[in-house]
Amino acid sequence: MKCAVYIRVSTDKEEQKTSLENQQRFFYNVIADKGWDLFRFYIDVESGTKDKKRENLRQLIEDAKEQKFDVILSKELSRLARNGKLSYEIKDIAEKHNIHIITFDNAINSLEGNIHMFGLYAWVYEQESQRTSERIKAALTTNAKRGDFQGSNAPYGYKLVDKKLFLAEDNTPDITKSIFELYISGLGFDSIARHLSDKGYPTPAKVAGKSNAGRFWHGSTIKKILSNPHYTGDLVQGRETTRSVTSQSRHNQPIEKHIIVRNTHSAIISHDVFDAVQKLMNTRKKNFTKVKRHLFTNVLFCLDCGTGMWYRQNRCGYICGRYARHGKSACTQRNVKEKYIEEHILNDIKEAASKVNQEQLLEKMESSIAKKNHQVSITIKQLDSKISDIESKKKRYLEMLAENLITHKEYRDAANDSDEQIKILKIKRSELQASLQFKNLAEDVQLLKTTLNRFLLKEEVTEEMVHHLVERIDVDKYGTPKITYHFSLMNNS
Repeated sequence: MKCAVYIRVSTDKEEQKTSLENQQRFFYNVIADKGWDLFRFYIDVESGTKDKKRENLRQLIEDAKEQKFDVILSKELSRLARNGKLSYEIKDIAEKHNIHIITFDNAINSLEGNIHMFGLYAWVYEQESQRTSERIKAALTTNAKRGDFQGSNAPYGYKLVDKKLFLAEDNTPDITKSIFELYISGLGFDSIARHLSDKGYPTPAKVAGKSNAGRFWHGSTIKKILSNPHYTGDLVQGRETTRSVTSQSRHNQPIEKHIIVRNTHSAIISHDVFDAVQKLMNTRKKNFTKVKRHLFTNVLFCLDCGTGMWYRQNRCGYICGRYARHGKSACTQRNVKEKYIEEHILNDIKEAASKVNQEQLLEKMESSIAKKNHQVSITIKQLDSKISDIESKKKRYLEMLAENLITHKEYRDAANDSDEQIKILKIKRSELQASLQFKNLAEDVQLLKTTLNRFLLKEEVTEEMVHHLVERIDVDKYGTPKITYHFSLMNNS
């Protein structure tokens, strides 16, 4: 475990310096006793209520998001969380970035599942945050009724100037208008998206300058544009809201709670066109037929881009989903017949069944594996001894740092070198350990026999067969399937 230690003292007076030294010594002892590794101390000399000035705490949070360490240590919970926003930020680290938190006032120890006091602190802070949020919402509602646009990015086709919408001075208003026209003409969301991608038109994310913007349009983006009443020249705000200050999910508001201000900006489409599109969307939604789930859905993938492959009735087989959605600019065209994959699986079943039913083969494999296991076990013991020696040296480096015999840089260099050696040895150990997985070979072979015999006489592949045998199927650009089975013995057949 690589540890980040957070320490906060209120002032830089002499008595607080003594407290700081005592806390550092305390954590040196804790880390050495547990055999862990010190990443660094994060020390703030600041009041706990002035969180914006706690630069080292902010740095700790950023480093945690990059997973530079495994656990955060602090003397008391109050040293870490003194307001609602920060407490939830730290909670998110524990949940989303796999970083543990331990405080030594017995309030939190996520390694042992003890986080109940954290929830109590967070609840108290959340109440104040919620009250603040309600005040902010009230102010935003007032501004919305005045005709101010509340979003940070203007709808596609517009630009935002002093909280007012104006037509963008490029081709995006025309693109927006064409989206409504294409939908009325009969094209669906995905078809329109593919058309725009083929034309090379910039996506809303591109226009907004987002760093993660892609070049391809998506059906969900088209649906969002078609559902936006701002294109009629009216501001319609308050359509969504969050359930609470800590919730990221949004839900639709009833229409009577919408804040509507008429004719605040230039319209791209008329009210009649917008209303016609909404009715058409509702009609298509009611008549939408759920896509049939085919035999190899969720196990068949394009080898080049990794996208799941889609069944096409007119081809009696599958094509790359990325190609289907965005065309040849996204991936190469490939097609694999469902019947062709079925033939592969049925042949593999017959071949594997003929091999596992040979008793002499089983005896030979068991003898060979027993010898290999013996040698592997000896090598694993040797690796364990080397790892133990290096970990002892690491503990001595930490003691030398605590005694000021080496600098923190010298400690980190030595510790990092030790970590790298241990990492290499542990990877090798894991690989060797994995090679012992067939020590119950007879049991594995018998299970495979039973499973194969269950499907051996089948003349066609069923969903049950795919579920029991197939882990994944990758299709190359020539349409050749590479099948990975749940049973390793089948993959080697």
